[in-house]
Amino acid sequence: MNKAIEFLLRNAKHTSPNRWEELSPETFMHLFSLLMQMATGELSPAIVRILYVCHVLGINYKKLKEPAAIDNIHHLAYQVTFPVSIVYPDNNAALSELPPELREQARKIPPERLPSSAMTKYLQRLEYHFVIDNCFCTQLIPVIEVGGKEMQGYTINTDFDNLTCNLTALQYIEAKQLIGRSKDTLPLMASILYHPHPYDSLSAHKAATTFACLPETTLLAVAFNFQSFTNYLFTKTHFSLLTKVKDDKKSPIATGALESLYNMSQDGLGDMNTVSQMNIIQYLTVLRKKTIEFVKSLSQAEKKLTDIEKITGLPLSIIKQIV
Repeated sequence: MNKAIEFLLRNAKHTSPNRWEELSPETFMHLFSLLMQMATGELSPAIVRILYVCHVLGINYKKLKEPAAIDNIHHLAYQVTFPVSIVYPDNNAALSELPPELREQARKIPPERLPSSAMTKYLQRLEYHFVIDNCFCTQLIPVIEVGGKEMQGYTINTDFDNLTCNLTALQYIEAKQLIGRSKDTLPLMASILYHPHPYDSLSAHKAATTFACLPETTLLAVAFNFQSFTNYLFTKTHFSLLTKVKDDKKSPIATGALESLYNMSQDGLGDMNTVSQMNIIQYLTVLRKKTIEFVKSLSQAEKKLTDIEKITGLPLSIIKQIV
């Protein structure tokens, strides 16, 4: 999918972002508000796209009168593919036989708007629904104002195809544990994520009450941004290996996140404070390395692949890639 949609308007060239990573903080907040209304059934995905394009262009959709202008906006809106994805029955089983490019299009574009073919006609007969696409790698709320004071958020950088993030291991772990919890915990998550460095857990928890004054939409957007980054980390990078481990206490490498900090300290990587302040990317890199080394050590001890699977909790397909 294109990063941006290019078009001519009144003989001038314009672009409309078509990736989360291309949005400004202001545009993100506007789009997020629209998506929240979609989630509650107030807006359809098509209307969300239309209102998003109008916002980018600075146009009031309700004031459009000319049919040609309305058609142009609709045409542009149909090209906006990044905010939502389409889900077909049985976890998109019908898309498995499609070529990769068409499969990607089918997850973003309604089947009635795909190039006509036997497969797209088949997709049109299936029930499908839209979900918000919450997987991206950028910080879209870099600053928030709390009690008249600007609080700097964590940074994410992907320049030169190198991912960096200044969250500490403990900061990330404590925020991640709040994903999916009740709305009452949203101020705490924001306080953790917008805490000045060096990160201090006790201080972040004490400051959570000051973040409770923020609008709920802002708190939800902070949580959405963080969850989307987490989803990206564990589906689009080599850290996805860490999510393959089953949550089994018998597995030496399937320990909880906080326990892993203790284990790293025991392994000589520093005292608990040093390990807790470790950069999140460094922390995940060490965890991944330890996982791979453990699997290789079991293989070198001539353990059967099925035994390694039982011991580590990793699926055979992953074990075979490692050994």
